[in-house]
Amino acid sequence: MKLLSQLLTSEALPVLYKNIHGLSPTTNAQGNLDGRTHYVDTPTLRFFNSRILSALPVSNGAFYKIIESASLDYSNTKRGFRAVLFDIFGTVVYRPDLEECFTSTEKANKGFFRWFETFNEFEHYQNAITWKLQKVEKEQMQLAEILQTLNQIPYTLTEKELTA
Repeated sequence: MKLLSQLLTSEALPVLYKNIHGLSPTTNAQGNLDGRTHYVDTPTLRFFNSRILSALPVSNGAFYKIIESASLDYSNTKRGFRAVLFDIFGTVVYRPDLEECFTSTEKANKGFFRWFETFNEFEHYQNAITWKLQKVEKEQMQLAEILQTLNQIPYTLTEKELTA
């Protein structure tokens, strides 16, 4: 889906994901997802007893996929494997529940690609960007209201007069 990654190359959007060669999967995932999600931050991984086993961009960087080994119980005696897919905003797009984890990385990867074959990447980004645009429009209206209020306050008032 080179077309999708070309469409997503814009200063208005976060940069596409890249495969950083020579790094561990955890470091690679942290480098790509930093500032987008806390999912792969060291404290989060430690708290949930999770390990990143594989990490790479998908669809020419439009998405980022990790395979994690997750603890299936509080005492960390059982582990499961699952793929997790993030969009360029850091939103989790695909992540099976713990009860749906697989018994190996290979099975987790196959399960992911089975799901990914039915996934509409364009529709996902149409919805995500529409939601983001609506959020920005709402923030813009709120900022305009604040600015209008500020513009009504005379500049000659001191801080002491404003708080009185």
